[in-house]
Amino acid sequence: MKKLNIYIASGLLSVSALTSCTKDFLHKEMISNSETASAESLLQGAYDNLYDEYYTSDFLVNGDVMSDNTYAGGDNAANFAIDKFTVNSANGNVKRDWGYLYSDIKNCNLILSITPTADDKGLTDERRQQIMGEASFLRAWHYFNLIRSWKEVPVITGVPTDLPSMYVTKKPADTVYAQIISDLEFALTRVRETPPNNNKGIVTKGCVNALLAKVYAQKPNPDWNKVSSYCDAVTAGGYDLVADFASLFQTSGKNNVESIWETQFDGSVHQNWIAGMNTPFMWGDWKKFNIPSHAIVAAWDAENDQVRKDASVQFVNVSWTDDYWAQPVPVIFKYNDPDGKSNTYRLRYADILLLKAEALTELNKLDNTPAGAQYYINKVRHRAKLGDTPAATQAALRLAVEKERQLELAFEGQRWYDLVRTNRAVAVMNALKDGNDNALNYNVTADKLYFPISQDEVDNNPNINK
Repeated sequence: MKKLNIYIASGLLSVSALTSCTKDFLHKEMISNSETASAESLLQGAYDNLYDEYYTSDFLVNGDVMSDNTYAGGDNAANFAIDKFTVNSANGNVKRDWGYLYSDIKNCNLILSITPTADDKGLTDERRQQIMGEASFLRAWHYFNLIRSWKEVPVITGVPTDLPSMYVTKKPADTVYAQIISDLEFALTRVRETPPNNNKGIVTKGCVNALLAKVYAQKPNPDWNKVSSYCDAVTAGGYDLVADFASLFQTSGKNNVESIWETQFDGSVHQNWIAGMNTPFMWGDWKKFNIPSHAIVAAWDAENDQVRKDASVQFVNVSWTDDYWAQPVPVIFKYNDPDGKSNTYRLRYADILLLKAEALTELNKLDNTPAGAQYYINKVRHRAKLGDTPAATQAALRLAVEKERQLELAFEGQRWYDLVRTNRAVAVMNALKDGNDNALNYNVTADKLYFPISQDEVDNNPNINK
């Protein structure tokens, strides 16, 4: 168990992390069925990776600060570079995010390697298959986040046995997405229908179907029929919108009917860092990260969307000076528990309804019936106390879906990837202005849409760019 815990904690898959400990790693006894660790404990370790710095901090930075939803805020130079599109291969966030995600993948690979033949007392065949399914989903989730941020990445699905096997070349997006889909199809036949004790931190079929819908929409050549089909499979799982949007983000609303998958925080062992770094309600009155932008506030105001605005931001007087706002300053309000007990949604049903609308728009099914895109947009809008969308043409509905996703999913790490996959990132970002109507001059180009691979990885892996 001690050896396996070392592997789970150390993140040895990232080549740059290997440099100082390669000899020690290669001389360790390789894992075998004689180890006393249980597959359950290894799976718990893989779930615990969702509390690392990538998932409790940078996930939001990469998904919202890179977009028109938030400014970097805080005092972190790496975040400023991401916000202003001046990222280079020495950026600290780029290096650590790559390392975290490949460490997380390594832990999933370990589970999938040993679980099929693990001699765990009391492990039933059914539970063995569930563990493998959950680990396979988690690996797909990590690769999905990698390929959305880096244009090409290595694909590693086994446990390296020597140094050469760690020097893997990067693969194009199509190859990475094929691996993600393979992992999800494997998971779909093995994971549970519903989570134990309604703990929606546990992977279920709803999670797998939801991620498959997102994957088929995000891949370079989207398959809108499959997006639509997997959205329907999520709906068939019994998910629905909660009546009150604001209740989604209250601690009393955890694990609700709209939640498909959410990271569980308890305020003690697992505290919500997102709340601490982005809201004034936790960790004192220091300059927060991820300050809501003028663009997102203006978008809510233009739509007269008071419901989602009030539940998502709060204007407060603070002791610090912000670069873009005079007092009061807007701060993120979706993670508002002062003790850090707010959960973080990874997948929720409103996202799936809007993906369904997008799929039907692309399939040119546009009307306000369950077979048309307007129907699903309106379902989400009505919860926000808004009337039916006025959009009726395919072009107008594309923009309507884009807008609804921004207003509904702000500060949940979604916006940037929506803009990239719809080829709207360059136009949207270069049109942005500050609160005084001055151009922000991001000068975004196609080659700035993805992170560079960290120079440390390039230096330590001679094959990565082959």
